[in-house]
Amino acid sequence: MRIYIAAMYTSNFGLNSTGFHRLTPVEQERRRSVSNVLESYHYIHKQSYVDSIRADGVKVFLDSGAFSAFTKGVEINIREYCDYIKRNEDIIEVASVLDGIGNAQQTYEHQCFMESLGVKPLPCFHYGEDERYLEYYLANYDYITLGGMVPISTPQLHIWLDRLWDKYLTDGSGRPRIKIHGFGLTAIPLMEKYPWYSVDSSSWVQMASNGAIYLPEYGIIPISQSSPQAKNEGQHFLTRPIIEQEAIRRKLDEYGFECDRMVYDYRSRWTFNAWIYTELNRRYDREKVNTFFAKQIGLFDD
Repeated sequence: MRIYIAAMYTSNFGLNSTGFHRLTPVEQERRRSVSNVLESYHYIHKQSYVDSIRADGVKVFLDSGAFSAFTKGVEINIREYCDYIKRNEDIIEVASVLDGIGNAQQTYEHQCFMESLGVKPLPCFHYGEDERYLEYYLANYDYITLGGMVPISTPQLHIWLDRLWDKYLTDGSGRPRIKIHGFGLTAIPLMEKYPWYSVDSSSWVQMASNGAIYLPEYGIIPISQSSPQAKNEGQHFLTRPIIEQEAIRRKLDEYGFECDRMVYDYRSRWTFNAWIYTELNRRYDREKVNTFFAKQIGLFDD
């Protein structure tokens, strides 16, 4: 599974940014190793972003950013979006369709129109839409996306995704019928449970900006001195048992990061989180079973 780190460039964290040059040498090395990047057209359509991505020699997974634009009352011009994709294909690994927010038929029509203009975007099926659209995409494409999941609670997503993966997305052996990308997955359990081909998440920057890092062995760890959890026993790095603090320090040292620096510098936390999510790619490639079977409810199950 590929985990795409979302909003790296719109967070001004490219390889030639001021933030990058303020990192330690080891942090710079870790930042350079982050190879899977997703960006939103709504934000990076400006030439300065294009120039920065091109200078770094990076290819991005391009999301249309239709939902972000919609929330800001901005309309994305579909012809301009297609023209952007064709002009900048050297920096685009793959692009998604321009979504019709809350309108599955419009999303389908946009898919057809973009294809008529010579662009081949990934289709998108959203939470709550008529599943006949999903059936069509499965029959006609080898790589599609699932969207509309960001505002939905994790328990609700488990129910919806269990149904989709069981009924539509896997074959009789539990393997994916085609490649599936999950947009905006922030919950690690949702990444791990299903045989995604790819997902993306902006948790790396949101978490770090809120003063926390993610360690697979310990989960989310508030570490900034200004974090509200610093006052709560056991909820902050500095209020955990000393033996646990020492174990976390050793693990961060092993990874080449300075624990004390993360307390004060959000860029260090940014780098660590982006890097650790990239490391999860490698872990999943080695360990993750690429199948899904829905749990069968027994007579005496709760």
